[in-house]
Amino acid sequence: MTFVALAVVVALITAFTWWRFHFFHRNPPRIPPPGEDVLCPADGRIVYVEDVDLTADPRNPYHQRVRAAFSVDGRWTVVATYLSIFDVHFVRSPIAGRVRLHHVAPVSKNLSMGGSFLYAALRRPLPLGRRDYTEKNEFLGVSVEGDGLRVLLVLMADWWIDQIVTLVEDGEHVERGQLLGKIQMGSQVDLWAPAGELTGIPEPSVAVRAGETVIGMRTPT
Repeated sequence: MTFVALAVVVALITAFTWWRFHFFHRNPPRIPPPGEDVLCPADGRIVYVEDVDLTADPRNPYHQRVRAAFSVDGRWTVVATYLSIFDVHFVRSPIAGRVRLHHVAPVSKNLSMGGSFLYAALRRPLPLGRRDYTEKNEFLGVSVEGDGLRVLLVLMADWWIDQIVTLVEDGEHVERGQLLGKIQMGSQVDLWAPAGELTGIPEPSVAVRAGETVIGMRTPT
């Protein structure tokens, strides 16, 4: 019995070590589909899609953090992707363009995204009342502007890991699907696009892949 228990412990430690130091850090190649459609920046599941008016609704703390970080106003469509501990955590650019970086410190301390993990696993939209971490947690804001479109990315860290690694320089030009950064452990990436610019956005609970899944088709001008 002791031997069996020891074998189980060794197996669990081996599995954890493999996951933590190999599987979690994987970075599989991605081939963006042809065209100019906007790509999903992260692997995971869509947990909510919402329209936001930064000018008309000044009460939401998360929206105001984004408003201040990027110096933006007006109406936006927000598509949130939750990255579980089993997803690839490298983030890719949705479009080609010039990058600007905006680091935003946590408010007091980071909060847990455990509720997001549960809702994503159950393939349910994340309710507004379960998003309190968006008001507190550290995030890296990435603005990408090119070909007449500007999209904003919010790379948000979970409570137990507050490290976001950037793989590009401020002001650098990136290609569609190029690596932008990596979030260590459980996290969320929100894509903000000007309202009305994208159509065909995936519904909440849909699984997506960074640099390959189309998150929205550009509305013809």
